[in-house]
Amino acid sequence: MNFSLALMNLLVGVSLTVSNADDSALVRDRLERNIAINGIVETEPNQLRRLNDVLNTDFSHFVGSWYDCLHTTLMTFNGQPADKHIVDQVGCDFGLLGDISNVGNNQQTLQFDIFLLNHCFFHDLGGPGQEPCPNDLLSSDVRGDGNVLVKYSFSGIGSFTDSNKIEFVSDHTFLRDSDGEWVANLDRAKIENADTMVCQKYAEGIVCDWRINEYRSISEEGSSAGCKKGGRCKSSSWGGEKKCNNKGGEWTEECAEIIFIKDGFVYDSFGSYYLVKDTSDCTVECATDSPTETGQTLSPELKISGCYFGGRCEETHGCCDCEIKTEDACTTNDVPGQWSSDCRDICLTDTPPVDDTVLGCYHGGRCYDTYGCCDCLVDTEDECTNGEFPGIFIANGECAPICYTE
Repeated sequence: MNFSLALMNLLVGVSLTVSNADDSALVRDRLERNIAINGIVETEPNQLRRLNDVLNTDFSHFVGSWYDCLHTTLMTFNGQPADKHIVDQVGCDFGLLGDISNVGNNQQTLQFDIFLLNHCFFHDLGGPGQEPCPNDLLSSDVRGDGNVLVKYSFSGIGSFTDSNKIEFVSDHTFLRDSDGEWVANLDRAKIENADTMVCQKYAEGIVCDWRINEYRSISEEGSSAGCKKGGRCKSSSWGGEKKCNNKGGEWTEECAEIIFIKDGFVYDSFGSYYLVKDTSDCTVECATDSPTETGQTLSPELKISGCYFGGRCEETHGCCDCEIKTEDACTTNDVPGQWSSDCRDICLTDTPPVDDTVLGCYHGGRCYDTYGCCDCLVDTEDECTNGEFPGIFIANGECAPICYTE
């Protein structure tokens, strides 16, 4: 079909449907839609053509698990570069940085889940009156105890203009709750800047450049000494040294008060990572040895293996028997299943029975002001609630897993 003639026919058709001949914007809009519907293809350099011939919509290259081949990072504390956190080209640790997966049914909307370790005190864990530090480990991180695993979920949409690049954004950090579910810190998301991650195809993998902005709690010394009585440090509400002595206590440096300042510290992390799906593709010259080769204790893997649909799960969907440790045992078990490494959230676990005969004083006695602890030597309600270190009397056996009896 002659392009000029088709264009003229469409112009006439569109013009007849417009009541106001001066409404040029409406005319142009309908013209462009009709051109697309009729599939007119340009035949001259300056003529219209179908956009779907040139738009990029396939970003499947980015989907998969990505391992650290080489990275350079920098951190600033309260705006100043931190000497201990300037990392120059640390190569070949091969740690799993994270996984990129599709969001929806196409290859253009993606999510990049990244796992890192943070100090527990950054997240109000492990201190007096706080939840205990889980002491998480990563096989590719040389830090030991005192850390918690943090997840970032970066979301991104590939641009129509460039199939070699994805820009990701994240505004939340996630920690696991007592049930192992990832929960976002909604309060900090309100004060932190959005985190960014730009990933581009490069060599045998991708290069990802990030910037992370974080607010964290800090601890500082509130007093150089404090009051100790009955083998326990008392809170500052007991008063100073004079009152401590009058109450029969001991004024000692052992009980120096630590003050926690929520969101009192800000840091930014910058990094450039060369990532590969297959570690054999990491052919760069490494500046350091892999932490996994230098005696680092390997962590429980982010992916937990088990026997899906088999073993004690007894042909139940959404269930892994994680006590079955090998693929052979899984597939040849009395109730055979499918070996899987994605069982973390669906492991069948035995819940220990509650011993209803166990009594205890939660948050009191020798567990005074300590969460997740029952003094089970305090076994009467009167002693628990009216004693020197009062707490909540538990008589239904729920103290059994958290008894302090030493």
